[in-house]
Order: sequence, then structure tokens, then C-alpha cells
Amino acid sequence: MTTEILHEPQAASIDELPDSAPLLNDPEKLRARWEADGALYFKNIIDADAIAAVRNDYLGRLKDIGVVAPGESQPIWNGVNRLDGKLARPISDSIWQNLVAHSSFDAAVRSFLGEVPVWVPIVVHRSAPPADPAKVPADSFAAGHQDGVYNYGIDFITCWVPLMEIDEQVGGLAVVPGSHKAVHYAKHSGPAGVNRTGVFPDSAWRRPNYKPGDLLMFHSMTAHAGLPNRSDKIRLSVDIRFLPSSVPKPIVGAVVNFDGTTLNIKTESGETQSFVIDDTTIVRGPKGTPVIADARLGVLFPGATIITAPGPNGRAQLVRSVSRKYLDLPAAWFTELPPNWVS
Repeated sequence: MTTEILHEPQAASIDELPDSAPLLNDPEKLRARWEADGALYFKNIIDADAIAAVRNDYLGRLKDIGVVAPGESQPIWNGVNRLDGKLARPISDSIWQNLVAHSSFDAAVRSFLGEVPVWVPIVVHRSAPPADPAKVPADSFAAGHQDGVYNYGIDFITCWVPLMEIDEQVGGLAVVPGSHKAVHYAKHSGPAGVNRTGVFPDSAWRRPNYKPGDLLMFHSMTAHAGLPNRSDKIRLSVDIRFLPSSVPKPIVGAVVNFDGTTLNIKTESGETQSFVIDDTTIVRGPKGTPVIADARLGVLFPGATIITAPGPNGRAQLVRSVSRKYLDLPAAWFTELPPNWVS
């Protein structure tokens, strides 16, 4: 693959976000910025060794499945895009748990919250390969969405963590400050993504040039978009979600059975709980959009680990799977998907 193809068309320049790291010692000003923007960008606050541990784990996995050459120290794509799913190794939860438990990460989140965080097992291990130039959308923000639209009942905050230098060519994550104050993406427009026509002008989006050690924190209703990767590298990042310890928690457990109307799960504490699943319950499918009728059986199968947000009268407001256990490469690249790809 040539440099000319990889770098055409050129990425658009986007204004940066202000660095909120200096405000970690000024909780009042930090909270005011959060209330106004629904997004906080912190420069160089996470320990370099903690970031390197996650990056090196991802890089090793990419080499194992054959998309990065064995001798590379950077995630440079070798052009292979037909992969044997049996070579993919599941990722232990200890990878992200060790990262958020590191004193540098923990201190930043506690300073922001003013209390202890509770980490929700909604984690995505991201590895975005270079985009096919023929398929790069004219709208760089076509993937824009708000996570909270289909996560009602879990008002989490997301930590998006770059694991490498991410400049304009590599893309990264863009956000719209202030967009958390209203629902802008009420419904998906179909399998192609969300309908954002006329929602935000391009000038409203912000994206820093990220470096390892940086952290982007944003509200569940803050509009954000992963930008096309126009480089020769596979973009590595991880996003992890938390709640303040003072708010109600969702229930994490494994499906015992589901008959179409009643869901029984065994919680992490070992007890069995039952929830009514009706037409108002959001059951999130593999791509994040709601599934209905018999399609719900593909999400709520016995043994599936799920997160449930309880509602009134024994009803579940939301049911969704926990973190994906593999690096998030395009499913179309695999000749056969790795086992348990969704859950």
C-alpha cells in the first residue's frame, strides 16, 4: 500500500480542547468546565509505564494475528486484512483494571469526582486500521453519536485513553463541547450509522493531537466521533467507563435463562435476580443498536455476561453485554470470528 493512497484525502484540521490538567487542583473550576462542556481533556497525566503495558499487549496481539510485522515497534499495518479468528487471544479484564488502578489514573478520576469511582465493565479495546481511501466518508464526523441514547439507566462517564501518538492523520476522537445538554441523536438511521444531518457544523467539533499519557473524559450524552485513520498505522486506544460511587449501580451478572419476557441472571455476588423484559426495555445488540423480538435471544443467551439497569416494578430499563474480549478489528477481516466475539 503506497503512501499516496494512505494519505489522500488530507485530514481536516480541528481546533484543540483546553488542557484541564492544571485544574485538577482547583475542583470548583474543573467542575464548572465539566458542567459547561461535558468533556475534559488532560495532557500527560497517566503514567508512561502503565500506558506502555497496555500498548505492548495490544501490539503483541496484532502481531499474533498477522497484521503487524514481528519486528515492528510501532503498530504499522502490513496490508493483511484476511485473518484467522482462531489466532486471536481473549483479553483479560486485568489489562484495563490494572490501568485504572494505577495511582496516576486513580488520582485524576478521584480529583474530578471528589469521591471514589465505580468502574463499569463496558470496555472497548480499540485498534482502528487505516481507512480504505475509497470508503472514507466526505463527512469526517459521520460516525457522530451520543452513547447515552441507548444506555438510559447507566449515566456513565467515559475515559478515552490514547495508547500512542494520534495526530490529524491518525484521527482519534472528536467531541462537541456542550452537546451533553440535549439529545441530538435520537434514533439510528439504519445499519449505516446515525443521522446527524444538520446537527452540528464542522466548526463545533474539537480534537487534540493526542499523546500517550493523555486522557479524554466525556459525559454519556456528549456527542463524539471516531475520525477516519488516514495513516499507515493501526490506531490504538481503549475506552473505559465509570460511575460515582454515590449513584445507583447497574447489576452485572450472567444469564441463567430468558424466555422472551422474564430474564433470570446470576449476579457477581452469587444471588439470582429476575427482571421483566418488555417492549420498553432497551436490549442492545452487537453494534449498540436495540434488538427486538427473537433477535434478543442472540444477546440474552445462557452464560452471557450482561449489565442490567433496573427500572420500576421489576422491569429492566436496559440490558447490554459487557466489554468485548478481543481487539476491535473489523469483523469483515476475519475468515471466521473469534469465539465469544460479541460478549
